[in-house]
Amino acid sequence: NLSKGAKSLAKKDTLVKRSEAIENLGAIDVLCTDKTGTLTKGEIILTLSLDSEFKDSIDVLKYAYINSIYSTGIKNIVDKAIISYAKERNIEIDKYEKVDEIPFDYERRKASIIIKDSNDYRMITKGALIEVIDSCDSIYLNKEIIKLNKKIRDDILIKARELSKKGMQVIALAEKRNYPGKEKFSSSCEKDMVFVGFVGFLDPAKKDVKKTLSDLSKIGVRTKILTGDNPYATKNICNLVGLNGDDILLGSDIDKMSDDELSKKIEEIDVFARMNPLQKERIVSL
Repeated sequence: NLSKGAKSLAKKDTLVKRSEAIENLGAIDVLCTDKTGTLTKGEIILTLSLDSEFKDSIDVLKYAYINSIYSTGIKNIVDKAIISYAKERNIEIDKYEKVDEIPFDYERRKASIIIKDSNDYRMITKGALIEVIDSCDSIYLNKEIIKLNKKIRDDILIKARELSKKGMQVIALAEKRNYPGKEKFSSSCEKDMVFVGFVGFLDPAKKDVKKTLSDLSKIGVRTKILTGDNPYATKNICNLVGLNGDDILLGSDIDKMSDDELSKKIEEIDVFARMNPLQKERIVSL
């Protein structure tokens, strides 16, 4: 029967590597899925680059381009979108020399590149908005560097939230004119930075996702989203694919719950946003 099932699935362009997976698949009642690249196309497009006054800015695009192009390792979809858009806009960065870097990781949620222009060293940091803005104590505003206060910070978060409600993913940029040297350069240097702006991306839902999720629901399979994206962009996608995005559980909420409370909540909630790997494991184990 399992071999016959594998043959049937092959006709639907599905390759079965382990035959027992067919039985496991047939027994599921909850499907946990990522959002980006699974429910969405995973081919994000950079649509805007804004400075701290929320105006279109070539300089912010240049910062993002430098960080993405000089990062080592495999380029993720955000880097590819930035690089592609910057090349379309003919952004030139040949005069900058890469000196050092701190690669992206899911704990810091940001990446930093040190570049050199003549004798001037500069650290450019790109990452999740909250993590980047929390690392800044100043901001470029009206062509001046001023102290980052609560009102300015709130204005930035409100603007980012507006974009997120439209389905955009927002990535922030900051800089620092300081390099302590290769031996002393570490993630601890990612502080007292100057906030320069952010870039926004769109990642539309796949055209067949809504029907697929509806078909799963008809056969008794509930779908739950585990995503590292912000709750606003997640809610937008949920609305597009027919899921309930009104009640989203954040990683910070989970940290405050006991195992029993979390177990009960998991039965009620369909979306878990901005999870870290440990929190994802905890949910799956329950």
